[in-house]
Amino acid sequence: MADQSNSPLQELEKTYCPPLDPALLTAIALDFDLTDQAQVEQLRGTLDALRLSAWEQEDLPFDPSGTSGLSPDSNGFDMDGACERSPSHTDTMPSRETDLTSLTSGVSGFNLDDASATGRKNHVSYIVRSDGTLSLHGATDEDKIAYLSEMFRSTDRFTIKHTLQKAGGDVDRAMDELLNYVFFDEQIPDEDGITIAVPKGVDGFQGAEAVRKKGRRRKTKGKALARDQYARASNCGEPLSASSTSSNIWATAEKDVDFIYSLTSAVLPKERIRSAYHANGASLPTTIQALAKIHAPGGKNTVEKDELLAAQVSEITQQFPTITTEISAGLLIITRQIPSAAKELAEVMLTVPETSRAPLSELIKITSTLPPLDDEDEVAEPRNPGLRFAHNLENVKSAAHVHFSAGAEAFSKASTAYRRGKSDRLMGGAAAYYSSVGRDHLELAKRNAAAAADALVDQQSTSNRLDLHGVSVQDAVRISRERVSAWWESLGDTRLMGGSSYERTQGGFNIVTGKGRHSHDGTSRLGPAVGKMLVRDGWRVEVGEGSLTVVGVMRQR
Repeated sequence: MADQSNSPLQELEKTYCPPLDPALLTAIALDFDLTDQAQVEQLRGTLDALRLSAWEQEDLPFDPSGTSGLSPDSNGFDMDGACERSPSHTDTMPSRETDLTSLTSGVSGFNLDDASATGRKNHVSYIVRSDGTLSLHGATDEDKIAYLSEMFRSTDRFTIKHTLQKAGGDVDRAMDELLNYVFFDEQIPDEDGITIAVPKGVDGFQGAEAVRKKGRRRKTKGKALARDQYARASNCGEPLSASSTSSNIWATAEKDVDFIYSLTSAVLPKERIRSAYHANGASLPTTIQALAKIHAPGGKNTVEKDELLAAQVSEITQQFPTITTEISAGLLIITRQIPSAAKELAEVMLTVPETSRAPLSELIKITSTLPPLDDEDEVAEPRNPGLRFAHNLENVKSAAHVHFSAGAEAFSKASTAYRRGKSDRLMGGAAAYYSSVGRDHLELAKRNAAAAADALVDQQSTSNRLDLHGVSVQDAVRISRERVSAWWESLGDTRLMGGSSYERTQGGFNIVTGKGRHSHDGTSRLGPAVGKMLVRDGWRVEVGEGSLTVVGVMRQR
């Protein structure tokens, strides 16, 4: 019992209740870790501000009209509408008390210009219902519409009248519905006059990119603005603002199609671009590459025959070395051989894929588990090491870093949302969303990290020598298994000649694992792991100083 009385929550209740309500204090405290002194101090700062506000409100009299105790008959307002406090205001406050069945408000906030305004406000008053809520009494429909019009100045009169009729003349219900209507219909204008819609639903969790709508006077878009929409560095923690709001996938898809069409309208119809976009998983870079391949010329000789096209292709390949001649020619053809437009498409095509959302094709996946194979039926699938030289080491390392960072941030947000879910059940959906985003980023990061390891090994290896310096143990085991199998398959019929002496004269396949001098305890990690894997897979291995040599097989593979 003594422990419970001395708990941090009990101490806070003794300090802040009253004036704060214990239920309110408990709800706020659930968002903080009371075992962490830093978070307790932060909680106390929040409660101090609430306690100060509560003390200020305790000294104010109850006034259902919201006019701060001033009525139109108490000379509190002059003819110009300026508020003037009477010196005897505090002395006359007790005389304002009435019983709970009729609280006359005098509703002076209408400010109607017609002559009937004076007649209306004399008979409009508040009454207290059986459930304790206030209701306008003696007000006509016009009075209620005027009252709501003063409160919602941005809403047209027809909407207010229709909402009041749907609510059966109940001002409180109509007010609740109008509040929701104003919030969801509100749009934020930026400096250029472009309106930005407030995100709704699940899309509101993902603050990635701005949703821009055409203004009535803006009939065209600048190409620079369209191109900037595809630099998709996502930051889920950004607040909603005029320069950074979230959009749904359908609006993004339409903008992607419009971007391609603005540069290729002379050659490609919009419907064809839209079909190609959805066929390529709603990915803008993939769609551009697919359209370029379709319209690319038959071969290199065809490009060389057209001197102008050949010169333009050479210019693009010099600026973008990773783009092939075929793709460069296709980009020029779909843009009607306009180099500037082709370069814009090439720049977007080489953009790192967005990390904020998954493609539409990945939203629904059907996976199945393969049946287990017997040990004697297992055959290592050969892979061509030459294909891996196409990897750009810096690009994949950068992509892996981006996905790891985004995944860590998403998991952090999921943890925060989960803690807040104890007091707000809606935060459970946010926690699930951010957790899913984090898992997607982690999977993509692992793929890019594996591709980076492949690219690094490709740079420092040859056809019969594999250098594993700089890669992890897991990647080293995977790469060794693939490369040894590929080397063995490349021998062809020569491996059937047999004889260990013949195999040794060929030199075998050398795997450099290092001596482990850079590890924390000076022992090798790669050598034992790779050696055990090769022996377990049935290879004949010779162990050297910091290296392994595969000279054949111990059994029929």
